[in-house]
Amino acid sequence: MHDEFLRKQEEDKYALESVTQELERLRSDLGELNLWIGDKKSGMCFEDWEEKGRRSEGYLLMIQYRLQHLMAQNKRSRSEA
Repeated sequence: MHDEFLRKQEEDKYALESVTQELERLRSDLGELNLWIGDKKSGMCFEDWEEKGRRSEGYLLMIQYRLQHLMAQNKRSRSEA
């Protein structure tokens, strides 16, 4: 009984560490994405409206792709665990 408790406690500890690492990785990825968005926004301040429109559509597609990629990666890591 005590051995089972210790085993479950160790499993819980491993699961918590795994989730914590995943959260930190996602937070880091989103932080990098946020910095990239900030850089692009500041660069767009000096462009004409037509160019801004074309570039902003492209950036939005890239952001959407990156978020979908992160979510798929997260699903895969959950299914492997």
